[in-house]
Amino acid sequence: MARGAQLAKDNGCTACHSTTRQRLVGPGWGGLYGSRVSLADGSSVVADDAYLAESIRQPNAKIVAGYPASVMPGYDTLLKNDEVDAIVAYLHSLEKQ
Repeated sequence: MARGAQLAKDNGCTACHSTTRQRLVGPGWGGLYGSRVSLADGSSVVADDAYLAESIRQPNAKIVAGYPASVMPGYDTLLKNDEVDAIVAYLHSLEKQ
């Protein structure tokens, strides 16, 4: 989790995402893991490992309701799989907030 927290900081994620439920440019991460997320297309998804990893790699694949598309860059070519996994593990640690 510490590695994920550092990667999130180093890659600028925390400039747009808070570690609490606070809305910034992007959704807050506190309590996100395991929650149901409403999407802009009217559907919803559970914020599990697969959804979070996809959202890091390809953020426009599923846009959260109330947020504009094309704001977050895709990290699919910038982060290795183990780095994405570390960030997802960090987000999971914020589940209880």
